Amino acid sequence: MDVGTRARGDALLEAVSNGDPDEVVRAATQLGMRGDDGSVDTLVSLLGHDAGPVRTAAATALGLIGSERGLAHLRRAVSDSEPEVSQAASIALARLGDESATAEACAAISAHLHDGDPEQRARAARTLGALGVCDAYEALSEALRDPDPDVRADAAGALGQLGDPRATEALASAGFNDRSGRVRHTAMAALARLVTLRA
Repeated sequence: MDVGTRARGDALLEAVSNGDPDEVVRAATQLGMRGDDGSVDTLVSLLGHDAGPVRTAAATALGLIGSERGLAHLRRAVSDSEPEVSQAASIALARLGDESATAEACAAISAHLHDGDPEQRARAARTLGALGVCDAYEALSEALRDPDPDVRADAAGALGQLGDPRATEALASAGFNDRSGRVRHTAMAALARLVTLRA
């Protein structure tokens, strides 16, 4: 690591302790993007921060760094009371290849498709698509009937990401019949992806 890179790293670690949650989120994100194993302990400590966005950024950064030292802490973060933290930890664990923890997280995130406000349900759909490692077909197909169009669109996109051929009929129905143009467009794009994968 050259002197300039080390100096930037030290500045980021200082920013983490500055107290302003927005600054801490930015610093944690940059530490993750740098991929520096030396910042793992600092990021692990942020998983206990009072602010949910800080915990989310820390979990995401640990997934980007990919150190096994963060695994046990990420497993605990999957049970975080804030869905976005739990989902960030789940994605991080999937990146690190922790299949057992990821399967448990998938079940919890699938349950979030029916809970909370529309943004939380839509985030759960996006997370299941990003994980791409569990059988979320049933939960996402059901979410295509959610009253909120953003949730339906994100569920359609996630089904395309999963690549499950069982989703063909549900996506075609949404693509032709949904009352939202965004949902129809997303469902058709997801359907095209499925067809391409099967070709």
